[in-house]
Amino acid sequence: MRSLRAAPDEPVTAVVYATKGLVDVVAAEVTELVPARIVERTDRFLLVRLTPAQLADLGARARTVDDVRLLVAGPAPVTGAGDLQRLGAVAADAVEARLGASEEPWSVTLAARNPPWRRRPRWEPAPVLAATLHGADAAATARRPVDLRLQVDGEQAHLAVNLWERPLGKADGPAWRGALRPTVAAALVRIALGAAGPAARAAGLYDPFCGSGTIVAEAARAGLAVQASDRAPEAVALTRERLAALGVPDPQVFVRDVLRGPDQRVSARIVVGNLPWGTQQPVDGRIALFDAVAHLVAQRVAGDGAAALLTTHEEALVARLRRHGLAVTARRIGLLGQTPAVVTAHPA
Repeated sequence: MRSLRAAPDEPVTAVVYATKGLVDVVAAEVTELVPARIVERTDRFLLVRLTPAQLADLGARARTVDDVRLLVAGPAPVTGAGDLQRLGAVAADAVEARLGASEEPWSVTLAARNPPWRRRPRWEPAPVLAATLHGADAAATARRPVDLRLQVDGEQAHLAVNLWERPLGKADGPAWRGALRPTVAAALVRIALGAAGPAARAAGLYDPFCGSGTIVAEAARAGLAVQASDRAPEAVALTRERLAALGVPDPQVFVRDVLRGPDQRVSARIVVGNLPWGTQQPVDGRIALFDAVAHLVAQRVAGDGAAALLTTHEEALVARLRRHGLAVTARRIGLLGQTPAVVTAHPA
């Protein structure tokens, strides 16, 4: 983490960004890891007060967090170009005070929902940002060493500066089409663990749609025994590679299509999976897939087990899980411009 100009025990305000729909999971992890005080919570971020050492610790250990930045201006109302100019000027002064002067141009990442410049009379934020944030180009794709994030929700806005070279939740390792962000995978694992009992946690976690192994990698990091399968041999190879890199001895990963029914090799009692959905993984025969998944889940979670499954068209899956006598809930999240649901199931 970049060094801050702050006393070791001086609290600073950081912005913890989260996937929409998973802020409660992120808040729970943050408060478990560090004694941070949450001062504001929205559907996309948390504002937290903590010391620089706690901030560094959070950045090193958090798994569900998309990014953590230092708040340098706002939240404040922005209804016109003048308000944005004042916000940018405050941010520029705060960056130099906390991080020191930078001779290189800055960059700015824009995250806007119903921003004021799209209303009449329309105006352009880019010239204002360039003038106040050391020439930052809102349209640029390259991230500079000093990168500001402008978060706008209606007429409320804030600016926060990066403290790490890359976003904390950025994916790494081998990729597979439709692969989850590691932060979402970690959130699914936490959701399933929260619904499972101690015996199920001891038995481990199984992902029947492992892809490149993002979910089981997060489960292994959480200390769980893991098993995984996929119908594609290439995916199985990637998952084995990822788990081996984490030091998992002799990973239990094998080729299996869930449409063939539950596999007798599986002993895990927690099921977490990213079902094929959306534009990344088109689905043929969704109802047959949901039938097979519901049967598998009902068999594996008996007792104190639990499942967390990411999918679209979740109503059909929920109905099939309930036919097996399971208690089921669903929540929508924002992901890749779509709104899949996390479906959680456990014995009633």
